[in-house]
Amino acid sequence: MAEENDTIEHNRQSLDNLHLNDKQECTAAEHKLDQGSSQTSLLREKPPNIILCDAWYGFPSQKRPRKERICAVSRQLVNFLTWRLEYKPNFPRNAYDCQVHLLGKDLDVRAVRDRIHDIVAEKFTTSSREYDNEIIFKPNVDVCEATQQVKNECKDENFEVVYLSPDASDTLSLLSPPPPVVIVGMLIDRRITSDRSRKRAEESLNMRAVKLPLNELNAREISSEEPLNVDTVMEIMQRWWFNCDKLENQLFARDDQGEVVKNDACEDEYKKCFIDAASWALKSHRERHPNRTVHKT
Repeated sequence: MAEENDTIEHNRQSLDNLHLNDKQECTAAEHKLDQGSSQTSLLREKPPNIILCDAWYGFPSQKRPRKERICAVSRQLVNFLTWRLEYKPNFPRNAYDCQVHLLGKDLDVRAVRDRIHDIVAEKFTTSSREYDNEIIFKPNVDVCEATQQVKNECKDENFEVVYLSPDASDTLSLLSPPPPVVIVGMLIDRRITSDRSRKRAEESLNMRAVKLPLNELNAREISSEEPLNVDTVMEIMQRWWFNCDKLENQLFARDDQGEVVKNDACEDEYKKCFIDAASWALKSHRERHPNRTVHKT
């Protein structure tokens, strides 16, 4: 049994090997991902994918801890939005149909909005107004109200909304595109507190909690139970949606009568959509945090 475990461990790749190290080769790989996306889409119009950022956990009332939490949440959102704005010129517009909504108490949401403006003004030449267009601030709108609004807009009560949690018992399937709406808890603490997001989803909100299928990366340093940074989770979802949209666009064609038909995708193709998304997002994470690539050890 020990020899078998050693063999499995040896076959797992390091996070550092999930990507090409040469920047030029990485750029070429990104460009290859985009090829074909400029073709006229045969897909029907569909509602945008949405990330609901749940800040209803609340921020500390004491001045210093509160300021630290606001700065941490704001920085994670800026990291994601900065990555997205940087890639906008190279990606087709439908890659950015993902909307970001920040939900929480009025004072908390407004404090994060103001801090995002400060960070942008301090660190970037980009106008804070451009960042305003990338995130929808919803003070005093709770998660249940926001999800119901989405269902009403889509006119579909069966519209699936899931809460992402590394402590969930269920794992998102790789055999189909991910749900169109996901909730990400704004849990950014110095110490990891297990089960908070799962309990909030299942016990407080009566929603399905799921974890990302990170085990499919077959990497030694990470598993599906890894509590990833908020910006990394958001980038994974943005890329995963884009990859699946691109795949499904390629599956549509016109038959001899000019009717739009869809060819079936094999399971491996959908699986590759997630692996590609997670690998690139984890690469972004390692570049931002080279001294702390994982939280669990």
